[in-house]
Amino acid sequence: MTAAHWFLASLPVAALSVMLGGHWLGGGVLLLLSVGRVLTLRSLPTLLVTGGLLLGFAGWFGWRQTQLDQRRLAVTALQPVTLHLRVQPDSPVIHGSGYTLVGQRPNGERLTVHGTLHSANELTQLRQLRRPTWWTVTGQASGLLPAPNFNQFDAARYWGNRGIVNTVKVTSATWRPAASRGLTWWADTWHGWRSSLIRYCEQLPGALRVYALGLFPGSRASEAPQELAGMQRLGLIHLFAISGLHVALVLTVAEWGLIQARLPREWWEWGLLAGLPGYAILAGGGSGVLRACWMRGLQLGGRRLKRPVSPLGAWTGAFLVGLAQNPGLVFELGSQLSYGLSLALILLKEETSRWRELGLTLLGLPSLLSGVFQWHSLTILANWVVVPLFPVLLLPLTVLGTLTGPRWPAITNGCAAGLAGIDDLLRRVAALPGNVAFGKPYWGIAVAWYLGTWWIWSRPPQQRRRWLVGLLVSYGLVFVGIHYPLHGEVAYFDVGQGDSILIRTPGNRRVTLIDVGGRLAFPQPAWAPVRPVTYGAEYTSVTYLKSRGITHINDIYLTHHDADHIGDLPALLAAFRVDCVWVSTGMAREAAWQRTVARYPGLRVRPLQVGVPASLMVHHPFAVMPADNAGSLALQGDFGGLNFLFMGDLDQAGEQKILAAQPHLRTDVLKLGHHGSKTATAANFVAQVRPRLAIISAGRHNRYGHPSPETLRTLQAANLPWVSTQQRGMIRYVYRGQHGTWQTKLNLKGES
Repeated sequence: MTAAHWFLASLPVAALSVMLGGHWLGGGVLLLLSVGRVLTLRSLPTLLVTGGLLLGFAGWFGWRQTQLDQRRLAVTALQPVTLHLRVQPDSPVIHGSGYTLVGQRPNGERLTVHGTLHSANELTQLRQLRRPTWWTVTGQASGLLPAPNFNQFDAARYWGNRGIVNTVKVTSATWRPAASRGLTWWADTWHGWRSSLIRYCEQLPGALRVYALGLFPGSRASEAPQELAGMQRLGLIHLFAISGLHVALVLTVAEWGLIQARLPREWWEWGLLAGLPGYAILAGGGSGVLRACWMRGLQLGGRRLKRPVSPLGAWTGAFLVGLAQNPGLVFELGSQLSYGLSLALILLKEETSRWRELGLTLLGLPSLLSGVFQWHSLTILANWVVVPLFPVLLLPLTVLGTLTGPRWPAITNGCAAGLAGIDDLLRRVAALPGNVAFGKPYWGIAVAWYLGTWWIWSRPPQQRRRWLVGLLVSYGLVFVGIHYPLHGEVAYFDVGQGDSILIRTPGNRRVTLIDVGGRLAFPQPAWAPVRPVTYGAEYTSVTYLKSRGITHINDIYLTHHDADHIGDLPALLAAFRVDCVWVSTGMAREAAWQRTVARYPGLRVRPLQVGVPASLMVHHPFAVMPADNAGSLALQGDFGGLNFLFMGDLDQAGEQKILAAQPHLRTDVLKLGHHGSKTATAANFVAQVRPRLAIISAGRHNRYGHPSPETLRTLQAANLPWVSTQQRGMIRYVYRGQHGTWQTKLNLKGES
């Protein structure tokens, strides 16, 4: 069998993984197409290998899923546990006074662990770990929850692909050294070296710290999103461990050095082959790193065994191993870019530089649009300029700055300044006109684009242009469909213990947010490392709006001044153009709010109370009053044939004022005030407004006990069905004309 035949035999396995990932119809179609392509070869060995791979991987995937399901079912929500876990020294990640890590139980099960450090001494001890340790943790175990909002990063799926389905929230933990014996010694040693490398790189200055952590131990610096913003927007983030490009360069440099040392090739090739698994650990073990190491290992092994392995054969072997390790490989952006772009480099090597760069861009575009929802028109130019500079400028600066370290600070700082200058230049280029907020295409369309691009490049160059026009037209049609949808929606985000509601009319003619979510910022101890400011909205409402191609928000209504309703406002103002922010007349006069507004020159803020015209009808407050729960805005609007009433955190006294002013007030959908607290939603208020459905926005296992039993009894007495973000995640009503359907992201137990 040729390498091409092995490659075609691996494609049905990829289709099988798509089916097991939940896309049964699409995966089935891909399976039929890939098997059909194998049949056209009329090669019995290839057909037998394809069948063997399908049977073998189906059995492996099924057994693996059964094991994960058993582990998931063995843990109930917030189950008290005391566990003994073996933890590698490079596993703990410190963020402020908190930490996360992955630990392994004696039975082989791995779990994620979240805890809090209680002293500077504990912080020092954790940073000084260089050997594996046994941890005894007491806390509450639970299953990992799927992403609660549509188009949100699904951490449960990410960890599930790595064999982890449960997590522990620690209340107390102690650790002691663990012995390294037998087969564990090799891996433990490399993990210890990686821990030392991470701590060393963390001491480097500025941009050099970000580059060194990302390229050598494959760790993510806390300031990476800000430092690499230009690369992200220009679609160059694949230069890091996401693609494994640096791994190939490092191994090439290592081989060159060994050759120059005039060591016998058979010695150092076997040594390099034996060291590749360790290097994969040292470099972080990401999908790009593993792909690059497996490809190089297969080629080195073939050379030593006198059975040369072609680049395509090595890619196929690495792909099959990657699928065995991570059945969700084809769904992850990093894996898509790493495997997809490396395959493109192999198959497009005979193309001219112009056609190759265009092909690489178009082959990576479906993944980028599906993962980050945007594309910059300067990406092709940036790739053409920056990619060649990576091995001759970016990587050498990073290596030199890392090696000189604290010993020669002038050189180290110079390298850091050089990298910072490059980052600043990329940010300036990314800020130029040309960034396209495309939105998230349907996954089947993205797959069709990817396969269609490959088909076009299989044609002679003189035939490609007319097909390229058709491909670009399809992108344009999908863009129009995303940006000017025929449907609208009212969506209640799951932001934990807080509120955030989206109202989007058909064609995105008007986009409105009621509250933006947020969380209380607890003060950090003086000894804790400084954490960059982050906002939950960046992963919930901001992500969702970008996935819908939205760049412009007409109105943001802030019902009152509590942090769980307005705390994430900076994230929205940074990500979108906002026409107007509406606040109650009392909140507009508060000194804290005025200081917030002063940070955003040009931001249009309008005070609001009953009688002031706005895009939504205002029912409360009636006069200037403090912007606490009692002074919360209450808003109402009609969408898709239903009437919606949004109560913010308004209490029962405010409800009675509304009833007195509007005795004939009615609604179809009532968003309960104050997260279902007993201080809101009086029985006579529910009886008067006569809703057909109640929505509750509250955090899971929140310390306030929301929704309260008293409120739930009120709803039950009124025969009023209710849905909560606690059990259903994001709740949205998608409508067209005067009719619509309700959709929820999750389906957990608990609501009526």
